[in-house]
Amino acid sequence: MKRKNDGFTLTEMIVVLVIIVILIALLVPTLTGYIDKAAKRACEANKASLRRELILVEIDDKLGGKLDVTGLQELAQKSDYKCAQGGVYEVTRASDGDIMVTCKKHDVNYNFNMSGALAYAMANNPELDALIQSYIKGNKNIDSSSQTGKAYESVLAALKNLGFDPGLQNVGTWSLQAYSTGYLFYWTTEDISAKAPGDKVKVLRYNSLRQTYTAGYVTIGTTSISASDSSTGTAVTYNILGRGDSNWSEYTDIKQTDTDKKDYDAIYNVFNQMNE
Repeated sequence: MKRKNDGFTLTEMIVVLVIIVILIALLVPTLTGYIDKAAKRACEANKASLRRELILVEIDDKLGGKLDVTGLQELAQKSDYKCAQGGVYEVTRASDGDIMVTCKKHDVNYNFNMSGALAYAMANNPELDALIQSYIKGNKNIDSSSQTGKAYESVLAALKNLGFDPGLQNVGTWSLQAYSTGYLFYWTTEDISAKAPGDKVKVLRYNSLRQTYTAGYVTIGTTSISASDSSTGTAVTYNILGRGDSNWSEYTDIKQTDTDKKDYDAIYNVFNQMNE
């Protein structure tokens, strides 16, 4: 028997609608994630542009030179560089006097979690991610204690651009060390520049491959940075947070379970109970 017309039956229409609903349900999380990531990257680009704009104002003697925070915030209010979701950026001074721009929508309080801030910066800053990946592939390290290392300065600028200032977060020293196809990231409240080789300091360690945190102690060592890797063009010898397992010991007075190590807050609590 032939159909009287070529239209859909009710059953066929229901099937089509169900398929459409399923496809939408599958696509929405992907699209939402893509939109969120694009918004964050646009925000990072706008923050960087505003920061450059404010720095140019400060180095222009005709405009009065260095401004206080109120003056910087007034310029940010007038600037075209704003976050589409968060609006006007907040401008403050970093611990070294540098200009720092933050977004109330996309930036968060990392509560000393420098590894979390770094991971966020890498995810939203392709240039920084490429730099760190090149150091991992080259089995190289980035130390804050170098002070003049080009890679150190790039990491510091990227972190400040997302609102994380190590100095204001009470981070005294940090070190990113290549580890297999990932990295180990160490950070501590202590400034190790005046320490003697062989001294030990308490640290937090993040393993990027396992995505785990551990509290422990690292032995101080020394190393040198080449003239080509230094922003001053001269080689520098400096203290470092020691490399490898021979210079690392996990803190054992408080048990750190595998579950704990997946939870930054749990390990940060252990870190705060350790002796200096």
